[in-house]
Amino acid sequence: MRRHAARRQLDQAGIPPELVVSCARVLDGALSFIEASATARSFDIRSFEDFSHSVYVGIRTNMRYAAEAQIAGVQGLLRKWRARIGEEAWQDLYTVVLSQWATSALNQNSVIIRPCMNPAKVATHLIDLPAAEPLSDPVFVALDNLARIVQDNIAAELVFPSDRAAADALKGPQDLLADEILDQLGAVTPGTAAYSAPAGAGRSACPVDPGPAAE
Repeated sequence: MRRHAARRQLDQAGIPPELVVSCARVLDGALSFIEASATARSFDIRSFEDFSHSVYVGIRTNMRYAAEAQIAGVQGLLRKWRARIGEEAWQDLYTVVLSQWATSALNQNSVIIRPCMNPAKVATHLIDLPAAEPLSDPVFVALDNLARIVQDNIAAELVFPSDRAAADALKGPQDLLADEILDQLGAVTPGTAAYSAPAGAGRSACPVDPGPAAE
């Protein structure tokens, strides 16, 4: 049967013995769970949790090997590119990491790439760009956004040479009008120690339109 194919070929997969054992544990557990559920024609949360618990150690082992392979692959490629473009250009390197929203925080590629970049510039030159759905042309999207970001950085210094806060807002992902709007709502930037919700928090802070006055 097809669902047994991976298990039968595991010994010929050319992977380390520890990984063979962990994969076998996951596959055997999954096959047993599927067969038991198919025989009973049902399953519940408890039986699924029992299955998940039984394969947890195997999954964690697989995650460790997957992380090692990801680091080796990405950083190995970065070393080749670094040698090709030279140290001087590498120090000013911009990197755009495209991801889906669900994995945009602590994205694995950003985590791996960060220590390979210039520490003095990584905060501004490593750009995480989450998308709502898979992109048909990720290279174009990355280059287009990078062009806009670099252009905004230059424009910000020219437009607000005497207002660092406004210049920083124009540069980054913060909306330029956010601080002004928060000020008018009687709040300060969310996430800061001084943040307080607009007046009326706990009930709707947005005024209700009373409608036309009664004649």
